[in-house]
Amino acid sequence: MRTLHLLIIVMIFISLSCTQKTVLSEEDKKAVETEIHQFMDSLNVAFESLTPERVFNYFLHTDEFAVASQGNLITNPSALLDTMKVHMAFMKTQTGKTIDEKIFIINSDAAVISISRIGTITFKNESQINMPYALTMLLVKREGKWKIAHYHN
Repeated sequence: MRTLHLLIIVMIFISLSCTQKTVLSEEDKKAVETEIHQFMDSLNVAFESLTPERVFNYFLHTDEFAVASQGNLITNPSALLDTMKVHMAFMKTQTGKTIDEKIFIINSDAAVISISRIGTITFKNESQINMPYALTMLLVKREGKWKIAHYHN
């Protein structure tokens, strides 16, 4: 009986140690935030290039991927690329300015970023709109590179 109690205690200890979260140091969190800012800067440059394939490369191309935008849920990467091609075909220029952001670091390979921005789009017919918008993204690191797993605006 004593051996059984000892075995149960050891099993509980092992299960607790396996389920504990890895807590990042403040220094590690800052390093991840720096990586996220660099990723976002290059993503914004890609969006402003109006090259759908360039933007598309920032997204995961796996079954983990999902985009919720304009009332639609897109879970097929090819459908996202097609959607980007249609939207960008009408644009002459696109720029954006970040107003506010919040980054939540999950671990060294995952983070959530929420952003509010003001976007300016000039269409090929020379009409222009300025629009505020917000977006939230789940970013994951795959093979050493940050990718968008979930995007919602």
